[in-house]
Amino acid sequence: MRYIRPDYYDTFRCLADRCPSSCCEGWQIVIDEASLEKYRGYQGDFGRRMARSVSWEDGTFRQYEGRCAMLNREGLCDLYIEKGEEALCETCTRYPRHVEEFENVREYSLSLSCPEAARIMLEEDRELSFVTEDTPEEETFEEGFDFLLYTNLVDAREALYALLQRRDLPFEEKERACLAFAGGVQLLLEEGDYPGMEEWIQTGGKQEPGLPEEERWVNPARLSCYDRLLEELRVLEGLERLEPAWEALLREEEAFLRQAGEEKYEKIRASFRESLESSGPGREAWDRRLEKLALFFVYTYFCGAVYDDAVHAKVCLAFFSTRWIQELVMMEWYVQGTTADIEALIRMSRRYAREIEHSDENLNALDDYFWDRTHEKS
Repeated sequence: MRYIRPDYYDTFRCLADRCPSSCCEGWQIVIDEASLEKYRGYQGDFGRRMARSVSWEDGTFRQYEGRCAMLNREGLCDLYIEKGEEALCETCTRYPRHVEEFENVREYSLSLSCPEAARIMLEEDRELSFVTEDTPEEETFEEGFDFLLYTNLVDAREALYALLQRRDLPFEEKERACLAFAGGVQLLLEEGDYPGMEEWIQTGGKQEPGLPEEERWVNPARLSCYDRLLEELRVLEGLERLEPAWEALLREEEAFLRQAGEEKYEKIRASFRESLESSGPGREAWDRRLEKLALFFVYTYFCGAVYDDAVHAKVCLAFFSTRWIQELVMMEWYVQGTTADIEALIRMSRRYAREIEHSDENLNALDDYFWDRTHEKS
């Protein structure tokens, strides 16, 4: 069995009561069946409290004023205090650790929705690297798993890492290069041309095996930045809501875009970039953090295309997510006068991830949107 994790993965330590945004607030915590059975067996005063604290029909912890029923006033878990770490359900034990499983491979990451995980990922200005560990565990096999496609996706992801970490291109050009590269992989996959796909990946998309016009993959609707944001905002507004505050943030963004109009919006974007240099972390340092965000999303979701063939959509998700995290930071900087610094980026990354990463419904809806965008005219 092969295990892969980012080099920062093992440095994570929960902040517990010092966390600025507890994972025990704001969303339902689903309890696995084994833990439910264990909780049913608790006796005495704590057993009676547990009986009141679990929604047995839904298999979740009840919430009071948006807080888990087990979370005390000091921001600590009474279940952990009373019964120990082994009493926690799978959700609480694993979070913010995330795993993507493939045949004989487990890829681990930390979720951006955790403030401390987001800080670890984004605060330091260094290259991303991974730890790979092979163990003698018995191999597992998935029926119908396309191992050849998976190996091509792993190689393609390495090519995307290389494109994203180039120092001779601004971030916007890296986005175009990555989307065009993923478009080539997508086209060759749909044509069943695996040899061509392998060549395309090995050359980093420098050879052109019948790749259609680049704009089909980079900006299929030929929309301006402003119009594209309005369209994407409608997509975000149509997704499942996990926190009421997210609704207010999207309404504020819509008001900002419509009141500004396209011409003024472009001026605001330019001023925002200038402010990064004059009073923020600097453009280069900022773009390095955008790069880290895109790398995180590519690492976490790209190889999942082995199950649905949506290669290009996974890269679209990575840059859509990165672009919107920055957009919302910029909106608050302009509307509310907040500081556009790394802390603001970490905070917005957490808010975005809470809404998107933790909803399969939302991730699937975005996959469908990106797929339709590049295939509706093909």
